[in-house]
Amino acid sequence: MVVRHKKMLGMNTHRMALLLFPIALIGTMFSLPGALAAETQDLPVPLANLTEVNIPGTSIMAATGVDLASAGYTEREFYAEGQARRHDGTDASSLESATVVDDGWDYRTRLVVRAPQPNEFNGTLIVEWTNVTVGVGLEFATAEAYEYLLREGYAIAILSAQRVGVERSKTWSPDRYSDLSVDMSACGDDGASLCQGDPLSFDIFSQITQALKENVGGANAPLLGLTVENVIAIGQSQSAIRLKTYYNTIQPLYHVMDGFVYWDLSDQLRDDQTVPAISVNSEALADGFRGWSTSEYTRAWDVAGATHASLYGSQYIDDITVWDQSIIGPAGEPISFTQWIEPSCLPGMLPPFTTVDSGLVVSKAIDAVRSWIRTGEPAAPSRRFERDPTTGMMLRDADNKVLGGVRLAQFDAPIAEQVATNGTDFPCSASGYHRYYTDAELRELYGNHANYVAQVRMIMQQAVKDGYVLRHDTVAAIHEAVISDVAK
Repeated sequence: MVVRHKKMLGMNTHRMALLLFPIALIGTMFSLPGALAAETQDLPVPLANLTEVNIPGTSIMAATGVDLASAGYTEREFYAEGQARRHDGTDASSLESATVVDDGWDYRTRLVVRAPQPNEFNGTLIVEWTNVTVGVGLEFATAEAYEYLLREGYAIAILSAQRVGVERSKTWSPDRYSDLSVDMSACGDDGASLCQGDPLSFDIFSQITQALKENVGGANAPLLGLTVENVIAIGQSQSAIRLKTYYNTIQPLYHVMDGFVYWDLSDQLRDDQTVPAISVNSEALADGFRGWSTSEYTRAWDVAGATHASLYGSQYIDDITVWDQSIIGPAGEPISFTQWIEPSCLPGMLPPFTTVDSGLVVSKAIDAVRSWIRTGEPAAPSRRFERDPTTGMMLRDADNKVLGGVRLAQFDAPIAEQVATNGTDFPCSASGYHRYYTDAELRELYGNHANYVAQVRMIMQQAVKDGYVLRHDTVAAIHEAVISDVAK
C-alpha cells in the first residue's frame, strides 16, 4: 500500500603505464564480431566501494512512498565510488560487443537499497537504472511492479548512473550529495562519442551491481545476511534504451547480469546471447518502435491499451515527487510527475493515462525471467500487436481498439472510456487519457454485475493460462470485480 500517494592522448604517465598492456590485449580480444566476442573469457569487473550515507539532518532523495516496514523491508542509501572504464561502440544501434578504451575515470554516485529479512529473501536482486527524462532519477519500472517485488522477497537496488540525476541530487540536498560526480569535465576533445552521453554509466552500473552481488562493505554491507544468487536489470523508457545498449554491447564483455526486463521499451536485441530478456511494451509507443525481431532468449510482450507510464505507476512516482518537491514547474513551483505531463495534453483530454495496469505484465515478465534463469524454462512467447503487412501500422477493430497483444480486463472489459495516445506533443502523446463511465453507461455496457464479473474472470484467466499474468494478480483482479458496484 502506498502511504504518501580523460582522453587517451595526454593522460598522465601513471595512468598510461597502467593501461598500456591491458588495452593492447583487450583491443585484440574484443575487435572480434559480437558472436565470437561473446565466447571469450569475461573481463574482470572492479568492485565499487559502497559506503552507507549518514548525514544528520538530511534524507534520501526519491525514497519510496511505500510502507516498507510493514512488508519487512529496510531502505538504506549508499555512496558508490570507484574508477570507471570508457567503451567504444556503445551507440544505441550497435549489435556488436563494445571495446574498452581506457579506465581510471573517478566517479562517486549513489544508490538506494531495499532489503527483505534474510529468511524472506528469494535470492534475486533487482537493479533498476533510473530514468532521468524529467531531470530527476526516478524508478519507473519498480513503480509498476513494486507490490510483486515486495510480496515475493526480492532485494531491490535503485541506481543513479547518469549525470542528470546525479547533478539534480546535488542541488536538491547539497549537504548530502555535493561531492557526487559522474561527469566528464576532464575528458578533453578525444571524440564526442567518448566524452558525451554518459560514457561512464555502463561501467558504473556494472561495478555497483558486482559489488552488490559480492556483498562488499563488511558489517555495513547493503545486503548483509543475504546471498545473491542472480541479478535482473530493469529500466523504463530512457533507461530501458540504455539497458538495451548494455545488453548488446556491454553484457557480452562482463556477464554481470543474469537477466533483463524492459518496461516500455527495448528495441532490437542481439540474437546470439543466452541471457533472458523480456521487453514489455505499451500501445502508446508501439508505432514508433516496430518491426524488431526476437529470438530464443528474447521476448516482446505488447500490452493493449497501455500507456507509457500506467495510471498506477504514475501515482507511485507522484508520491515521491510531491514529497521531495524535486520536479520544478515553469514558474519555479514544485509539481508532481502528472502535472509535468498535463500541459502537453489535448484540451478536454484529462486526466492522462488509461486504467490498463501494465504493471501486472511487468511483474510477470520479472517472474518469468527469474524462472528462466533458475530452471531454464523459457518465458511465454512474444505477443505482438497485429500490423498491416505493407505499412507496419497497428490494426484496429471497428471500435478503434488495437488488435493482438496481451489483453487485460481493464482493456477488454473496461470501466472507462480510454485511449493510449493523447495528441502529438510529448509526454502526453504517450500518456493517453481516461474517463470513467457513469453507472448508467456501465449498466448499458454490461447489462448486470454478474456479466461484468464473468468477462473479467474469462479475460484474466486466459492471460494466466497464456503466461502473461501471475495467478495471484488474476485472483486479485477477479476479487476486485466481484466486490465492485460495476453495473449493479
